Amino acid sequence: MSLLEKKVIFPFTRIHNPMLVEAYLENGVIQEAFISDTLYRGFEQILEGRPAFDMPYYTQRICGICSSVHAVAAAFAVEQALGMTVPSNGLIQRNLIMGSDFLQNHIRHFYLMSMPDYFKGPDIPPFTPHLEGDIRFNTEENQRMTEHYFQAVEISRDAHAAFGVFGGKAPHGHGIVPGGCTMHVDADKINRYRGYLIKILEFINNVMIPDIELLVKRYPEYVHLGKGNGSFLSVGGFTQPDGGTLFPHGIVLEDKHQPFDDRLILEEVTTSWYKPTPPAHPWQGTTEPDKNQPQGYTWVKAPRYQGHALEVGPLARAVIAKEKIIGYGTLGRHWSRVMETKKIAEAAMIWLERLVPGAETLNTKVQQESGMGIGYVEAMRGTLGHWVKIEKGRVKHYQIITPSTWNFSSRDEAGNCSVGELSIRGLTIKHPELKEAGRVIRSFDPCFSCSVHLIDGEQLRTLDVRV
Repeated sequence: MSLLEKKVIFPFTRIHNPMLVEAYLENGVIQEAFISDTLYRGFEQILEGRPAFDMPYYTQRICGICSSVHAVAAAFAVEQALGMTVPSNGLIQRNLIMGSDFLQNHIRHFYLMSMPDYFKGPDIPPFTPHLEGDIRFNTEENQRMTEHYFQAVEISRDAHAAFGVFGGKAPHGHGIVPGGCTMHVDADKINRYRGYLIKILEFINNVMIPDIELLVKRYPEYVHLGKGNGSFLSVGGFTQPDGGTLFPHGIVLEDKHQPFDDRLILEEVTTSWYKPTPPAHPWQGTTEPDKNQPQGYTWVKAPRYQGHALEVGPLARAVIAKEKIIGYGTLGRHWSRVMETKKIAEAAMIWLERLVPGAETLNTKVQQESGMGIGYVEAMRGTLGHWVKIEKGRVKHYQIITPSTWNFSSRDEAGNCSVGELSIRGLTIKHPELKEAGRVIRSFDPCFSCSVHLIDGEQLRTLDVRV
């Protein structure tokens, strides 16, 4: 019988959906871990009975950081259900709105949410209290990273301003609706968006890419530390008028690439706080909370693809696209995220050229008042799916699987854990506040929503448990 040390970090995040991390250590090594989402919000229940055309507005409120992707997923689902078509200008506008949202998210996550784990800022908030130990940047590099931290705030603000050009405001824009986009296209809007984009691209090329290269040089073992299970998913993202996508879709299982098939998804609730039901596809899935479930430890369900827990996000998209990968761990994810930021910004320049001033952006004609639709997009953190059933123009059934549901799912009936929980197993912990685990978990960009940097205080509890 071994004696395991239990460490609990709660809350792990600052904004909605508090994240709890429970780790069991032996001789300083994490042997087991549970990651919980402790706040129930019930969006899928809120949506039932409401007008289908309102779905992009309601679902954006799921998240204030990645609102546009929920609007696009909802619009796609409603359009498929009601037999709607979207003008080319509308599709391109959506890509520009969503693209600018990706840019602000990736820049903020890299600098504001993750980089303070690696460099020491000045003795002022938000850098105090410092997480001491394992800071490998020299004095000049720490100063440079601090400057870049504050530059990132300004650049991400520019990305939000670009969002507002075609989205009306950010977050929770008004521009994306079933049938296309509400904003007309003119030369002024195109030039304003381009002005923001030029500044953002300059920052990516001259600051962000050199910073990830330096980070990899200073912390080389983190390129591989925190690996998942090697299974990846992408459903394709940024739909073009010709039907193609900027991000390809596919699955990687056991190093084999294969096409994605929506029918092979099942969600389980064996260890989450919902009324027990058999594994079900989202078309049949229900959302009935029950905090008294004896095996439950989180509000996150367990989506599985042919029984596999999958990793989603920038690394997964790079793997599916067969792009350059430097590693499958913590800094491998950050590297892919930074390179994806550049890829999206450059694609947005091309999309701007394809907009046609004065051309139609919206078509609200419907072929039917009832139907079923799926809205798939690649969100900032990975694959996002919306499933809707509509009867006489109103929502009868709605189910959503977010990226962090894939990455941080509950255990399934077979006892298989999520990629997020698996990634910190075997991790050697040298700091009492689990700094190493925090670095790994933040590399997924968990949407709980904004990761806070761990502080040694009342939120950290340690006890010994015999198992």
